[in-house]
Formats: sequence, C-alpha cells, structure tokens
Amino acid sequence: MFPGKALELRILQLYIWTLNAKRFIDGCRTATVARYGAYEVRLVEPLLDPRGDTIPFWIELFDHKSANTIDSCGGHDFEETAAGAAAMLSQAGLLHLDAIACCQNAV
Repeated sequence: MFPGKALELRILQLYIWTLNAKRFIDGCRTATVARYGAYEVRLVEPLLDPRGDTIPFWIELFDHKSANTIDSCGGHDFEETAAGAAAMLSQAGLLHLDAIACCQNAV
C-alpha cells in the first residue's frame, strides 16, 4: 500500500497531524496509518517519560473487535518507524483476509 519513502512521508504527515489532534485514546493522541476491516495500524503519540528515554515514534496494530493492541513497535527515525509500520500493515492485511475467509467458510 505504501512503498518505502511514501510510508515515511505518511508517518511524518500523521505525526504533525497528531500534534494538533483532538482524538485521544488512553490519554494519547492517535492517527490511522491504514485500516483493514477490524484491524487498524496507527501512529500513537507516546507518553512522555520524565527520564527522557521515550521512543519518539510509536506504531501499533489494533483489533477493534477485541479492543486490544495486537502488536506494537517504536522507532527513533522515520525509516525505522516505516519498516515497523510496513510489517504491521502486512500483518493487518493478512489478519483481515483470514477473518474474511473464516466468515465465508462459516456460511
């Protein structure tokens, strides 16, 4: 869906957007990178750590059916964050396809 530098640019855009966002989840601002059915890959503003060792960019894979975070990763730069986001986008797509196949088999 987002090849290489395009994903890095998307993360940068979403990061800037979260600075002004009013959408809070558990006290953190979030922005959706992509959503596949019930599975959302999102950028989450990390909670500030007073010790200063907070990872600046945090991505998570969230399942809206179970209301749980399935996976998450952080990065110190856009390239590292984009690599983690790409893996989660792939995982979200596969989970969504599995959910569709499961529903079709139940019919």
